[in-house]
Amino acid sequence: MGEIKRHPERGSSEPQRVREILADGLVAHVGIIDAQGAPVVIPMAYALDGDSILIHGSVASRLMRTDGPICVTVTLLDGLVVARSLFNSSMNYRSVVVTGVPVSLDGDERDRALTVLSNFLLPGRVGNAREPSRPETRQTTVWRLSLENASAKIRTGPPVEDPASDYDLPYWGGVVPVKIVFGEPESDGAGVAMPTPDHIRRG
Repeated sequence: MGEIKRHPERGSSEPQRVREILADGLVAHVGIIDAQGAPVVIPMAYALDGDSILIHGSVASRLMRTDGPICVTVTLLDGLVVARSLFNSSMNYRSVVVTGVPVSLDGDERDRALTVLSNFLLPGRVGNAREPSRPETRQTTVWRLSLENASAKIRTGPPVEDPASDYDLPYWGGVVPVKIVFGEPESDGAGVAMPTPDHIRRG
């Protein structure tokens, strides 16, 4: 990865730190340069799988038909940092950037990857839903992207104020925590009536 130039003290290329952040996320933004030379960034579900991440999409999508390097970012917002000055206000966050050329999976590797994706997004889902058919898997492209070129960046803590002037101002300073909360599952009311399975109740 390239050197983190702004606030390098927040950066880390430690594999365990990178994996911890990716394990807590659900959505990645995937950047490509398309066939016309235009930059495109698309939000996608992903899965952490050992020392790589998995991304899947339709074989017809322009993203999944891209050759060459891609950039994948995952950001978890942990809080709004409210300083007494607008300039010093910020956010607490954990983020990962991964670059590289993905490997397209096929056959048994693709089938296994699709299982990993399903269980990463909703643990316990595999075995509690119909398995994909061959026509369905043939419509799906799955990429594996190594975490070899991955780096994390993290900000925590309260605002950093100018002690010479800002602390005496009559304004509030601190952090507003931000969390993702899973709500009560809502049945679609179709099909066989049954209670909500335990694996559906996340949170």
